[in-house]
Amino acid sequence: MFKDPAITLRCDCGAEGRAGFGERWTCGSCGRVYDTGRIPESDYRAVAALNRRYRLIGIGMVGFIALLVLVTAITQQLVPIIAGLGVSMLLWFLYLKPLLHNRHRKAVAGVARKWKLRPEEVGGE
Repeated sequence: MFKDPAITLRCDCGAEGRAGFGERWTCGSCGRVYDTGRIPESDYRAVAALNRRYRLIGIGMVGFIALLVLVTAITQQLVPIIAGLGVSMLLWFLYLKPLLHNRHRKAVAGVARKWKLRPEEVGGE
C-alpha cells in the first residue's frame, strides 16, 4: 500500500542524494559511491514500519473527522457542521499532527542515527 522510504545520504563533500534500500548512490560532486545495502535490513524494516504506522494513524484521524462531519451532515445540522469542521481542522493542524510528527521523527531518529555509511574504496570491489 505504501512505498518504502528513500534513504537520504550525505557525502563527505557535503552533497546530498536519495536512494532506495540496497541501491548504490554515486555522489555527483566527487564521485564517491555509497551502498545502502550495508544498512542492517532489520533497522531499515523498522523505519519502514514506523512510516507505515505514522501514515495509517494520519489517515485514520482524517477518516474519523470525515465520519463526524458525515454524521452531522446526515442529521442536517448546518451550524455544527461548519463549527465542528473548523474546530476539528484547527485541532488537527495545530496540535495533533505536529505532536504525531514529532513522535514519529524521534522514533525514526532512534533507529536511523546509528547508520554511518562509508564510501566504497575506489577500484576495491
